[in-house]
Amino acid sequence: MNRIMMNNAMDSLHEALLEMGGLCERGIDEVLAAVVHPDAELAERVIARDDQIDDMERRIESQCLTILARFSPVAIDLRSVTAAMGIISDLERIGDQCADIAEISKHMLGAKQIHPMVDFRLMADTARSMVHDALDAFIDKDIEKARGVTLRDDIVDAAFDRVVLSLTNIMRENAEAVPQAVDMLFVAKYLERIADHATNIGEWSVYLRTGKHPQDKELHEAEIR
Repeated sequence: MNRIMMNNAMDSLHEALLEMGGLCERGIDEVLAAVVHPDAELAERVIARDDQIDDMERRIESQCLTILARFSPVAIDLRSVTAAMGIISDLERIGDQCADIAEISKHMLGAKQIHPMVDFRLMADTARSMVHDALDAFIDKDIEKARGVTLRDDIVDAAFDRVVLSLTNIMRENAEAVPQAVDMLFVAKYLERIADHATNIGEWSVYLRTGKHPQDKELHEAEIR
């Protein structure tokens, strides 16, 4: 009976993690739309969702503490709860970064776009898929999918480097473009950080299977015990 109750509690925890992740994924999609076509109402919706994500972090943390106190899990169950507490921290930061981008997007209302959005779309789409797959990898205990998440971080990093170089050149050539260019640099940086947090979530999948939380460079070398 205790094992059944423990399994039910873990299932509920996993469902909450996926719900929180879904909010973050929606935030990434919407905040990109708010940057590409500045929309104050959409930006405010993303900012308001950050409060939902914060509430979910507190609720899931409470679930984790209840499981620890009630069932005294060991081995992979204990690692799963520990990993969940790390994951919600990364998801909360993703929510914060989406809200930060939304705030910046309000500065762009009515402004002429100074830079193509191709790499911004690539960064956002890749980061969103990384969040989705990282959570799936954790729930499914799929270390191969976790590896794939980390490898995709290189796509985001390369796009970020291109954006930085391009915007730096724009600022050198056009002083009037500097304020918007700086805003767009911050947007790119926040998207790059979202991908980093997705990578962290993927690494928790490795911890779940191996008992170790690897650095990015070690993820592809992790072995299942």
